Amino acid sequence: MVALLGNIIWLILGGWVLFILYALGACLFFPIFVPIFRIARFAVWPFGRTTVTSGRIEKYKEITGKVETADYAGSVTTGTSSIINFLWMCTFGWILALTHLLCAVLNLCVIWLIVTIPNIGGHWKMMPVAFRPLNRTIVPQAVADEINNTVAKAKLGI
Repeated sequence: MVALLGNIIWLILGGWVLFILYALGACLFFPIFVPIFRIARFAVWPFGRTTVTSGRIEKYKEITGKVETADYAGSVTTGTSSIINFLWMCTFGWILALTHLLCAVLNLCVIWLIVTIPNIGGHWKMMPVAFRPLNRTIVPQAVADEINNTVAKAKLGI
């Protein structure tokens, strides 16, 4: 319920503008339209969901024993994604990341309105996604917490 309220406030206070910016970027980078448009949908409704990197998901699969058979397409995909991420960062990614930073600062300036407090967190959460959108999966917050906790416990040997 709190996530729904946060999403409605986010949408009213500018989430729709961010959706338009991401959709414009998706149209300009047509070959990667689908992953960028997923992020555009995330930008319009960010609360209750978060992103997890592909590397984190792979570590989670290794730890839990859910690894599929090894394939060599993964390294090719990662290399290609890195190049496309770099092109995105140089053209449209830095604009969106800067937009999120400026929006977070503006929301911080009017923190006395209280409704802007969740928006600050939303913009901070969207900055790394805006800068490097590929190799990220949008998942519910509970799933991301489980993945991060499992990987952290494995690193600590717990």
